[in-house]
Amino acid sequence: MISLEENEAKVMDWIDNHFVLNEIEIEDFPFFPHGKLIRDKNGECIVVFWCVIYGREDYHFQEA
Repeated sequence: MISLEENEAKVMDWIDNHFVLNEIEIEDFPFFPHGKLIRDKNGECIVVFWCVIYGREDYHFQEA
């Protein structure tokens, strides 16, 4: 069984693999398991979180 800390680490690894960390802001987003709100320099947002249904990282883009 994977611990909660491992799930959060996987979310942070996913973010690290898809973004340049010094070009984004990361905030906790507690509405999703291990949710992180990512904001870029243009103010656009994405939420990255751990999907408990599929057991993997998932994300949702800001709606236009």
